[in-house]
Amino acid sequence: MRWRKFASGSRLPGISEERLLRVGRDYVASAFPNPDRVGCPGRARLEILARQRAVPDQEDVEHLMSCSDCFTEYHAIRTAWRQKTAVILGTLVAAAMAVIVISGVVIFRHRNAAIATAPAKRPVEIAHAPVRNNLLDLRPYERSRGESENSGRLSPPLLDRANLLVTILLPIGSPEGQYVFQLIDSNGASLVATTGNAAIRDYVTTAVAPFDLRAFAAGRFTLTVRKSDQTAAAAYSVEVR
Repeated sequence: MRWRKFASGSRLPGISEERLLRVGRDYVASAFPNPDRVGCPGRARLEILARQRAVPDQEDVEHLMSCSDCFTEYHAIRTAWRQKTAVILGTLVAAAMAVIVISGVVIFRHRNAAIATAPAKRPVEIAHAPVRNNLLDLRPYERSRGESENSGRLSPPLLDRANLLVTILLPIGSPEGQYVFQLIDSNGASLVATTGNAAIRDYVTTAVAPFDLRAFAAGRFTLTVRKSDQTAAAAYSVEVR
């Protein structure tokens, strides 16, 4: 068995630091839902932290590590900023992930459920673009008899290659609450992971979530949808154009 030694002197079997960081990021992004955003610092503060305009204090770090909604929003802001400026991941994320790696909590309690995925390949710079609205209606693609694929008789729903705020109409009977959405390529790699709080609007369970698809190539992808407190996910074919 191969062992890797970390800076702290601790050892974990056969796993690189990069893989541990990715597992920790995915865990924090879904393990602490806070749909009511209780105690959250607000988007303006998250933008300041994500763009390294201020040194984070202990309260900032503790909140991000215990609020999946703020962590996901922070990570989305940080990713978009990195794409534009081509800088490396900031001190806050690196330090926070290091805490998770050293503690070993993610590896020993969640190693069977966590799947590390390769990050999306993105160009060094992406031109600034305003956020665009996109509607994704999944109701015609309800699963039946355990099926996880869209009906072959229907064309897949469309997503634009843009910085999107997507309104997702969930299948009939979907409960309210926090949802996790992942966009997966044909190789099974997770390219986008985001969350949104779903509520019933005009008799339809509706969620809103950010999707930055500016660096994507056009084509077919798989969108997985699951409640943040569940492990089972529904899968839908979508087309990015």
